[in-house]
Amino acid sequence: MKRYLFFIILLISCNNESDEILEIGIYDDCDFIDDEIYEIDLFEGYLTLKLNNAYVPDFNFTDSLLNDYYYLKFSNDSIDGTYVITDANVRYKINRIQPYDSISINEYPFNFNVIGEKVCVYLDFLKSENCDC
Repeated sequence: MKRYLFFIILLISCNNESDEILEIGIYDDCDFIDDEIYEIDLFEGYLTLKLNNAYVPDFNFTDSLLNDYYYLKFSNDSIDGTYVITDANVRYKINRIQPYDSISINEYPFNFNVIGEKVCVYLDFLKSENCDC
């Protein structure tokens, strides 16, 4: 009798875990900072953007992968890649940005006018990959 009860509890608990695993793919917690582009300069290998704020990499705030960089996605439908903010000048609010993933490497340098458009700045890389701007 104890064995049957054990197998029933095991079967029920395994069914509950499989439902929870399926729900992980749907990502609702999209923490990002909404910002706007004021100026853009394209260089070889990186670009600089003037935003409302300068996002300096900070060792005190790390994401789930222990990265201290901020990640950026454009709200423009033609630019789908994820970019990483590698350096920033706080006084002038200028952020140095480089392509991060294969999508952004293939689409950089882009020829779209993004001045005045919105960008989303993420601290967590996993959130930037699973969320749309």
